[in-house]
Amino acid sequence: MKILVIQLARLGDIYMTWPALRGLRRMHPNAEIHLLTRPRFEGAVEGLTAIDRHLSLPVSTILAPLVQEEADVETSLERLNSVVEDLRAENYDWIINLTFSPASSYLTHAIQGLSTTVTGYSRYNDGTLCLADEVSSYFYAQVGIGKANRVHISDVFASMLDLQYIEQDWAAPALGNTAISLPDCYMVLHVGASEKQKSLSPQVWGRVINYFSKRYEGLPIVLIGAPNEMALAEEIQKAAPQAHFVNLVGQTKISELFSVIQEAELLVGCDSAPIHMASLTDTPTFNVSVGNVNFWETGPKASLGFIYRIEDEASLVPERMGEVLALLLEGQVSPELITRTGGLVSYDRPDTVIERFQWDFVQALYLGGAYPMAERIEIIQGAIQLQDINTFAMEQIALVPEKGLQLIGPLLDRAEEVIQNISQMVPELSPLISWYQAEKVRIGPGSLGEICAAALNVHDRMARHLEAYIPHEALMQEEEGVDGTL
Repeated sequence: MKILVIQLARLGDIYMTWPALRGLRRMHPNAEIHLLTRPRFEGAVEGLTAIDRHLSLPVSTILAPLVQEEADVETSLERLNSVVEDLRAENYDWIINLTFSPASSYLTHAIQGLSTTVTGYSRYNDGTLCLADEVSSYFYAQVGIGKANRVHISDVFASMLDLQYIEQDWAAPALGNTAISLPDCYMVLHVGASEKQKSLSPQVWGRVINYFSKRYEGLPIVLIGAPNEMALAEEIQKAAPQAHFVNLVGQTKISELFSVIQEAELLVGCDSAPIHMASLTDTPTFNVSVGNVNFWETGPKASLGFIYRIEDEASLVPERMGEVLALLLEGQVSPELITRTGGLVSYDRPDTVIERFQWDFVQALYLGGAYPMAERIEIIQGAIQLQDINTFAMEQIALVPEKGLQLIGPLLDRAEEVIQNISQMVPELSPLISWYQAEKVRIGPGSLGEICAAALNVHDRMARHLEAYIPHEALMQEEEGVDGTL
């Protein structure tokens, strides 16, 4: 069997893919496994022995003709077609797209052959998105910022490949000794983040370290980061002149960081690749989660992984974070830390009532769990309105063969708008509406009759999910005096 795994996201996503690739190798020991990444992030593949061949998608070469003074679309397409033809010529038996992006779905479709098994996003022949497997549908519906998902991305990958992780899947790579000289005992701080808005300013880090260093005077702090983060490291050192720093920023290859992180007492940093490298070395991790980040999906997976959640830098009290860091090294876990746990959900953090309802609803939709109890009348009212518009849509779809899509289409579009509005007004119902929208996307090309039948099937299943929140007739009559508006 010949397998291609596509991971075109960033360094951290590639490291989150390592356990899945190792599990894939265990499940298919005789397969030939290729991994496709972007050249910019190929350093994250060093030491990964689970694959037979690493391929790079030359994105810069393909796009270069488009960013010159006079865009040359033809040359860009020729280069893209050449890459696609080379990949298609490999005749892969199984393509696994772990990127979950529109661009990767087009690439997957272009590469696959008639007999290729595809897992992950792809495209139908008419260019529409193809969510061929259940996990891809789940990802499309429930994963991302503002969604109800509580399953870590690495565990989503495992579900896609139908495998169970073992301890060895999370091991650090054997890269040999490096020439880096390190203290006997130290803490590591990554000075940057995967994106600027996820990072803290050097001045804030300086205040954190100044406070921390009063408690741990003399404990070296090893600074790590990319060459473009060297200025940040210098500013941090200036802001905390009493601390003992070992500055490695811009002086290491990405793979060399494994040995630096592995021997550390603690890794501290915002969302970035080192957080996921520490999951592979099982180094205690203090993840500062800033702003628009879903820590449930991308937080540290080290056994002693801790998340310090803040909405933005302005809401942070640096001295308090320094104290929390010091207490953690003393073995005391402060109550504001989100802690690592086992099971389906990787972290222990109290949810709001709405968040708990949403996650329980997700489990009911996908895992056969019990439907959560509605504790607000708005949920019942929203469910009734949703059932009404769902019934209306089914009635209209049934009329399409007779009256035509040109006449019925605008009515169905309006029904979709109402359904989306209910999702916004009653957030508890948003997991169901996201499920519904993903299932509609999964309806592939076909005759008008086939598409109508598939759409009716989706609406029928939504009606069954809503039954848990629709009162019996007697209760409906009892509530007739209640204003049903939201």
